[in-house]
Amino acid sequence: MHTKVTDTSGLSMVPADKTSGIGACVGLLSVFQHPVHGFRKGVTLVELMIAMVILTVGVTGLMQSFSFIQKSLQLSKNKTLASNLAQEKMQILKQKAYYQVLVTSDPAHNYTDFAPEVIDYDTGYFPPEIITEGGVVYTRYTYVQVVGEDSGVIGELAPNIPDTGLKRITINVVWGRGTASRKVTMRTMMTNRDTVLSNSSFTGTVQSTNSVAIVGALVKLVEGAGYSDTTDSSGRYNINATPATYTLMASATGYYSNLRSVVIAAGNTQTNNINLTKIGTGRITGYPWLTDHLVISQVVGSTVNAGTGYDQEYVEVFNPTTYTWTMNGGVGLKFQRSGDASARTIQITYANDELPSQRYFLFANTTTISVAGVEVDADAVWSAGNTDFPYFAAQNNIIPVDEDGGGEGGGALELYRLIDDAPLDKLGWDKTGHPAPFFEGAALSQVVGLSRNELYARLTSTADTGGINPGFGPAYDSNNNNLDFYDYSGSVSTAPQNIVTIKPVISGTPAAGAVASCTDGYSSSVEAVLYSNPSPHMQSYAYFNMVDVATGSWTMLISSGAYSLEQATVTIASPGSSYLFASTSTLLTQDLGMGIVTGRVLNAVGSPIPGITVTPGGGGFPPSDGNGRYRIRLSPGVVDLVANPMPGGVSSYVTASSNSIPVTLGEVHSGVDFVLYQGGRVSGFVTRDGVNGLPKVALAILDANSVARDQQVSGIDGRFTSVILSTGLYTVQPALGKLEASVPMTSTVTILSMGATVFSSTFTISGAMGYITGAVQSGGLPIKTGVLIVVTTTTLPIVGNIPVPPDLNFATLTGVPYYLLSSVEDGTYQAEVRGSTSPAYNVYAYCSVPGSTSTITLSSAAYNVPVIAGQTTPGVNFSW
Repeated sequence: MHTKVTDTSGLSMVPADKTSGIGACVGLLSVFQHPVHGFRKGVTLVELMIAMVILTVGVTGLMQSFSFIQKSLQLSKNKTLASNLAQEKMQILKQKAYYQVLVTSDPAHNYTDFAPEVIDYDTGYFPPEIITEGGVVYTRYTYVQVVGEDSGVIGELAPNIPDTGLKRITINVVWGRGTASRKVTMRTMMTNRDTVLSNSSFTGTVQSTNSVAIVGALVKLVEGAGYSDTTDSSGRYNINATPATYTLMASATGYYSNLRSVVIAAGNTQTNNINLTKIGTGRITGYPWLTDHLVISQVVGSTVNAGTGYDQEYVEVFNPTTYTWTMNGGVGLKFQRSGDASARTIQITYANDELPSQRYFLFANTTTISVAGVEVDADAVWSAGNTDFPYFAAQNNIIPVDEDGGGEGGGALELYRLIDDAPLDKLGWDKTGHPAPFFEGAALSQVVGLSRNELYARLTSTADTGGINPGFGPAYDSNNNNLDFYDYSGSVSTAPQNIVTIKPVISGTPAAGAVASCTDGYSSSVEAVLYSNPSPHMQSYAYFNMVDVATGSWTMLISSGAYSLEQATVTIASPGSSYLFASTSTLLTQDLGMGIVTGRVLNAVGSPIPGITVTPGGGGFPPSDGNGRYRIRLSPGVVDLVANPMPGGVSSYVTASSNSIPVTLGEVHSGVDFVLYQGGRVSGFVTRDGVNGLPKVALAILDANSVARDQQVSGIDGRFTSVILSTGLYTVQPALGKLEASVPMTSTVTILSMGATVFSSTFTISGAMGYITGAVQSGGLPIKTGVLIVVTTTTLPIVGNIPVPPDLNFATLTGVPYYLLSSVEDGTYQAEVRGSTSPAYNVYAYCSVPGSTSTITLSSAAYNVPVIAGQTTPGVNFSW
């Protein structure tokens, strides 16, 4: 028998770095080991608890480590699968003929999980694909762009320009959601092996009329948007091109563009030195004002009615905005005496419910005010419920004056919006020792405060010197009470106004920071700056000065936030002249909420083209005017514009695009010009049998020098029509796969007149592809592990109740076709096969399942499945 002895002196301390894994086990062992007697046969409760804590910490650490390792492995696996999916799509596209890889004509920009980066992708020719792999849902996005070279830099071009022989393919594979989204991006260039070499070149210099080199001028061939260059530090340019007739255009900021017709033969170098004429400029100035809120326009705390002896008080409000305000239930008043802890809401009974634009609204303590020999009906009066105001019991007075004694005379009014308690305007006035409790900027500076027969009246403009101007509405509001009001002390000589009076507005709140921009295409937008007017007492105003405005008549846009003023026919008559917006006319009253893009539409010799629509898509935009100038309003953002869109455009001119135009709220983006050349169109018909249309067949349209000027794809009805092409000889050539054939192989047509559409040919395609689709299931559920699908026009021999495919050898590769594929993880499949109805296809499915001793192969078949070229045969399903 052993006696248990408790001895805590021999407990070993567990090091801090021994709390997980093997280290934890070693630490635990030391707890049970006595320094002299070795291992003991018993432990105390304290020892057991310590051991359990150490063991728990160790296990938790192992679990956390395992979780981290598992997540890392899963992330690596997902990324590898995404990379494989991107590589797969890239390989599929690069195996196609060059013209079958169609350029994304209308990219979507709305995938924003990776903001500020935005994924552009195709929604038409190569729409997004949803793929499930390893239990993870991936979305594969494809984007094909036309690119070209300018001064050694590869840049994106508009999708509707003639082929440059170079396309950029971008594949994005995305998985996850929101902030947890991840992606893999893969890019490559695809070149046209049949592109005619650009063995001709244009070279020269761009100078001003006084022979000074112009750096950064853009020189381009209008009929070949991929052919352009930017002048270097010496004003030189060099453009490699194919032999043809072109319009050579040079443009630079601050200069008029120069266009000329040029013809170049193969192997030639042509020098064209270009002089640009500098644009004459002047300046535009103005004083912008905001009139976006109601203002307190008059305050009288006490004036006695000479006839009745009634102590009258009133608050006048003016509406300088362009819209009607709801007063009853929409707008209220608060008042706070100098000594009060907070403002009190004034209870009001309304006689009129609304306040129209540029009219007055009179609050008073009586229904009729008699002042300066005039009687004015109040629009609203103080209600009987204002008993918390100390002077209300006498004669319904709320605003005390100096004569009331007790230090009265200082106070403040607030005009506010009921729905959110937001202040619209404030007026505070001081009394020595009794300051205004609140105010805007600085309170009205007063020694004795508000007195009997004293009137605080808001100014009409900065021109007011000896009092307010009775011909205009009191709208001046620099957010400084001491500068915005005139103090009529000693007598109320100006009667208040009510809702029946209307007056024009000549000022408001100085629109400091307002942006002024012009449609001249040369000047830069400027901001209005806040200044002070020393007369009569340092009033403030906003002022802008826009220099370098091109001579001519333009439209000006001045905006501040959502409010703006758009004025046409602002004219700079001659170089050095000025245009001044009068301070009485620069009121920002329009609720624009948009930006403006403007420019000109010209023909190939620089003459304006009227009647051309410029649009980001859709209708409703005005066409260019007689000077070729267009102006469109757009929501803020980045837009791609199309001039002369088809259908619906002018058929004798080409369609042109301008990409990535920034539109800013309340600003003008000017100088977005389009040069359109004239021509006709080429049409055709693609069939599978001479009668029925074959969709999705790509066609290249080549000029007389074998340069691709357009590429189209046949529609659902098999028909196609080119973009506008200049007059001349063209060859239409279907882009086919290796086993496809066309009758005829090509068709040659000539466009002779502007606006004509010339029919090329009916192309009959043999060997075109179609599709068989279906699903595979077991027990009513999709089979996720993959089912082998074999499609062939022959009947497979049966061996042991299983149709057996032949071995792949020379005979099978050159004889009857076999198509082999596997179903994907969601239990579906899509087989791309050549169209055939006689003989029809037989479709075989093979599924392997584990048996008791070995793997068992299950099979099923569908016979006589017809496939029509260009179409899909769906519903070929298999289940076990």
